[in-house]
Amino acid sequence: MDIEELEHPEKWAVETFGTAELGDLRRTDRLVKMATVIAENPSASLPGSMRNWADTRASYRFLDSASISHEQIMLPHWMQTQEEAMQHSRVLLAADTTDVNLSSHETAEGLGPIGRGNKAQGFFVHTVLAIDADSQQLLGCMYQEPFVRQPAPKGETRAQRKKRVRESQIWERSILAIGPVPDQQKWIYVGDRGSDIFTFWQRCQELGYDFVIRVAQDRRVLLDEVPEAEDPEVQRLKTLARSLPAQGGRILPVPAQRQRPARDAFVQISWQQVRIQPPVNGAVLSKTEVKVWVVRVWEPEPPDGREALEWILVTTVPILNEEDGWERVKWYKWRLLLEDFHKVLKTGCGIEVRRQQTVDAMWNLLGILTPMAMRLLWLRQTAQQAPDTPATLVVSQEVIYVVTELDRRPGVMLTANDLWRTIASFGGYLNRKCDGPPGWQTLWKGWFYIQTILQGVRLAVRCPPP
Repeated sequence: MDIEELEHPEKWAVETFGTAELGDLRRTDRLVKMATVIAENPSASLPGSMRNWADTRASYRFLDSASISHEQIMLPHWMQTQEEAMQHSRVLLAADTTDVNLSSHETAEGLGPIGRGNKAQGFFVHTVLAIDADSQQLLGCMYQEPFVRQPAPKGETRAQRKKRVRESQIWERSILAIGPVPDQQKWIYVGDRGSDIFTFWQRCQELGYDFVIRVAQDRRVLLDEVPEAEDPEVQRLKTLARSLPAQGGRILPVPAQRQRPARDAFVQISWQQVRIQPPVNGAVLSKTEVKVWVVRVWEPEPPDGREALEWILVTTVPILNEEDGWERVKWYKWRLLLEDFHKVLKTGCGIEVRRQQTVDAMWNLLGILTPMAMRLLWLRQTAQQAPDTPATLVVSQEVIYVVTELDRRPGVMLTANDLWRTIASFGGYLNRKCDGPPGWQTLWKGWFYIQTILQGVRLAVRCPPP
């Protein structure tokens, strides 16, 4: 995406959805029109975006159409993301699943349970984001699949469970949908404990992917250094990882989470190459072991009353020294961008307050809102990268004029950092010396305000007062 697409929603909508094959060019035109007006204010309701009954009714008819699917809407964006990923030497594919809670929308059809022991209803979304492994640049959404949870049948046996489609197979479906890694490319899946699935690891290797996965299961392992002629002792992965001596240490920023404030933690790191053995009773693609490096990061002396930080990761990307180990940890931390994406989708784009009548219509709307959430996150990244760059190289002179006039600094020369902090201040960012960089919410509110003023300026030029 370039800044021109950010400044002009119609250009962005054409580039993102203009090649969608929906069986009728009029449907593609409708999709582009819907995306354009929603992009102007992603949190507005559909009637609020369309502004008249004819377009609102046509939009509802589009989303309800049985001839249109989420996959058809998203396919152009997936292909654009793959093409962009081909231009980067190493790409992380950060994947996770979130729930979309629609419990307040009692009349919607096709929803399913999203919690345990409660009556919450909605659906789940599994998303794979592509991120440059060296710069953290967001490249787009590589794949996405919404699904409704199917409760396990009562009295189901273990043998019956193995035969039916399981929710955890979403990881394998995603990698099969993306396909083999192209020649000369290095694509690295990054997942939390939900991706600790042996068949998924084997599928990664089969298709040419590396991975960095947080450990959930205490699997059987052999040390790679043990000669094949000996009878090696089988160990447990977590036990082995926790027995390794520290090989380095550094201060690691820990983000705020669940009412716990952000803090800096001194953590240590250790690593070891191991051979993870296939599960004895679990599902496997073949009875072959998987060679990985296990990495443990832990906090030896946590503050009083705080739970010690500990991550145990496995990766197929070789670790030859301490810097390699910290890079794998950094990649795992970068998957937090997915949590930002989920916040943008739910808060910035309001997916959970939309009122479509069927789950299929909600999924079609999701196909429009997901690239839009990418657009909002890209705005934040643009604000944080190259802060000393002249603002004239980042946005148009027209935008700079409006920003400086509203900030009562006409004609001042702005850097990119000055520009974005000023824009964010119109969205509630206080811009104090102690404040970190602006987040996507304040940036988007400020940007939306600037765009509204800019529309007024353009109207005044075209329609001067008598």
